Amino acid sequence: MEKRILLPTDFSKNSWNAIKYAIKLFEGKQCEFYILHTYAKETHGLDSLTLLDPDEAFNKMSEIKSKEGLGDILIKLSKLENNTNHCFHVVSESTLLLDAVKYLNKKLHFDMIVMGAKGINNKKGESYGKHTLEILKSIRKCPILVVPSNVDFNHPKEIVLTTDFNADIKISEITNLVEIAKLSNASIQVLSITQPSKLSFFQKRNKVVIRKQLKEVDHNFNTLRNVKMGIALSCFVSIRNSNMISYIDKKPSLWQRLGLGKLNLNKLGYYADVPVLALHSK
Repeated sequence: MEKRILLPTDFSKNSWNAIKYAIKLFEGKQCEFYILHTYAKETHGLDSLTLLDPDEAFNKMSEIKSKEGLGDILIKLSKLENNTNHCFHVVSESTLLLDAVKYLNKKLHFDMIVMGAKGINNKKGESYGKHTLEILKSIRKCPILVVPSNVDFNHPKEIVLTTDFNADIKISEITNLVEIAKLSNASIQVLSITQPSKLSFFQKRNKVVIRKQLKEVDHNFNTLRNVKMGIALSCFVSIRNSNMISYIDKKPSLWQRLGLGKLNLNKLGYYADVPVLALHSK
């Protein structure tokens, strides 16, 4: 079955690395890749009135740069090893990135979004980029793979799925995780953090569901107690040299959407050399 994968780009080194990672990861699958670039003035307050009288010079110049940048990417792709399983589409939109992603996802129903951990305008440091976090907050209809610029592609041999079993995972999304494991012949290590008390009935039920969905791949369940998830995950991944992290991304609360609380991705910590796959809860 052909997969549709969205690859947002801002023409940065990070976004190009994410594109290459996606191509390599799915090299054995028939895929349609949609490479998206957007351009628009981000306006606030009184500045938003300029939307009533668009700056034609800005729009025209931005359109030219956008199409030239996408053309450059197609040239780069032509220099990579030819893969008859893959075809590429480029999309240039005069709108905000999040709006374009929402529209295209509704229209084309992507199987996955693969994007860089941060964009060309983001500050250096241990944090994810603004647009990456915006998309994670708002796009709930398909899994999102976040690829840092330091990642050199190797087929993942071990994927860590971190969960507290308190969220119902979408079966369609865990299917994507299993597929990645199959493509790479990888094992999945389920890592949970619990307090001394036993799992509740609800948690046990979710654990059974996950176990059932993972039956087609090599997997193990690991439990650490009385340790914060970020610390436990970082140590676990470092010691085992795991190649990918996956987590169940619960729907953001009102406070998180308003920027007043940490998103689930930020709670896990920043990983400069490990891609992170967000799977959505029901």
